[in-house]
Amino acid sequence: MATRSAAPNRWALLIVAATCMLVAACTDPPTGPRVESTGPAEHGACGMSGPTLAELAERRGKTIGTAYRSTFAETDPCYGIVAATEFNSLTTEIGTMMNTIEPAPGVFDFREADAVADVAARQHRDFQIHALIWDPLDQPQWAIVPPAIRALPPPQRHQLMTDTVTAILHRYAGRASTVTVVNEAFDQMGHLQPTAWWQTTRSDQYIFDAFRAARLADPHAQLFYNDHSAETHSDKSNAIYDMVKRLHDTTVDVDVDGTTESLPLIDGIGFQAHMLGGEGQQPSVPDMAANLQRFADLGLKIRFTELDVRIPVVNGTATAADLDRQRDVFRTMTTLCLDQPQCTGITLWGFTDKRSWITDYPDTFSGYGAATPLTTNYQRKPARDGIAEALQEN
Repeated sequence: MATRSAAPNRWALLIVAATCMLVAACTDPPTGPRVESTGPAEHGACGMSGPTLAELAERRGKTIGTAYRSTFAETDPCYGIVAATEFNSLTTEIGTMMNTIEPAPGVFDFREADAVADVAARQHRDFQIHALIWDPLDQPQWAIVPPAIRALPPPQRHQLMTDTVTAILHRYAGRASTVTVVNEAFDQMGHLQPTAWWQTTRSDQYIFDAFRAARLADPHAQLFYNDHSAETHSDKSNAIYDMVKRLHDTTVDVDVDGTTESLPLIDGIGFQAHMLGGEGQQPSVPDMAANLQRFADLGLKIRFTELDVRIPVVNGTATAADLDRQRDVFRTMTTLCLDQPQCTGITLWGFTDKRSWITDYPDTFSGYGAATPLTTNYQRKPARDGIAEALQEN
């Protein structure tokens, strides 16, 4: 199981929805190439052929998505082709993280988030928002909470938090189906982490306030809490269970299409599912299934939100045995979602080893890599077959 999940601090650049027509070579001008077809890709186009994962998932009533950056597609047409065709859901990888969307107090930069939302809308894909309120204490160099915001006195920082949630939910109301409101609030022992947001209330009250602001801003969006290393029973997953139960038991009156309704503060729980694929490194499947079920029994939706499977590599190369184990893990996680009626689907945290946060941080993940279903040149690995096989099982 991974120790954590994240995405680096990179500023959004120009809005370019760079997806090309499904041909072997992209010849459209760089200002607006698009994929208009959602059918099977032409054989050989960016390594694609046959039914897409999106088609297979839709037959099972699930979404299968990927984290997405418009700036990658700007310079890499195949990134745009595969993302917009292979998947039926796109999630902002960095576009709605605070250091991208609000680099200074009250100063918003929506360009990257808008670019992802626009691609999703144009391709008739589900659009999801990732990690509004997050402060990864183990990766301070990412500066997810910008220094000027971190320096605010706690009461002002708390007000900024709720104002930020409100502004983002208002902007993407009717476009974002699912929003991760709070991300990674707990440590591995199940204690609340002393983040910049926890310091504003010195309790989990900040989490309740963030979800309340989100619910009031967009009653239609599915609101999720998200965390890593909680797929099995543990002190951490127990603490998360207690919190999300209380969030779900707490209601707020909202206006839903002209009618006042009392809705819970939370709709779902996201399990990041950054997995290990080395020999003997997989957690118990029955334990994972039972853990998912207890959250489902609360009435919560469930989603694997950042699935990848890192495996041992030497000079960037994995053995055939490790690639086969990786395939089995992807297939297992897909089956777990399919077998759980409350699971809405899966989001991969990247789909090509060319654009993987695992390989971007070799010091953090020393000796591991190759975590996605496609190679650096978009060829299918056994892992992609594992997902497809699970989706095609009766």
